Amino acid sequence: MKKSNFMAWFREQVEPRWPRWRVNSPILSDWFVALGRYDGALLTEAIRRHKIRDDPAHPKISKVVALARELHSTALERAPKDEPRRAFVTVAQFWETVRTTFPRHQRMALMRQQMKFDPRARQRDPEAYDWVQQEQGPARA
Repeated sequence: MKKSNFMAWFREQVEPRWPRWRVNSPILSDWFVALGRYDGALLTEAIRRHKIRDDPAHPKISKVVALARELHSTALERAPKDEPRRAFVTVAQFWETVRTTFPRHQRMALMRQQMKFDPRARQRDPEAYDWVQQEQGPARA
């Protein structure tokens, strides 16, 4: 959360619950450092629970941090864990696709790039490697 958003949240949610508590800039800064990584909804719930459970004369950062951590970990536990895995393509699969479906000019362009850093580039697509070598042969002489 940005500091300006945090300050607005603090003014809307914390100060009305403890109207006699006087907050200065260092205190507000301490609260931001301790709680700024959480979102507003989670912090509001932590503050609400702190007021209901403890009802102190002024709020305690340590209590709010503990409640925010508890709420955050509970939210993480409830999050869906079986997200679908992303499909990854191996190097061998990629070059098999290149060899079987790409047109000659694309295969040659990929091989030129591969030859810049891979000493075993010929193994990836021997035909395209040979085409590139033939293309470069007369230019070198």
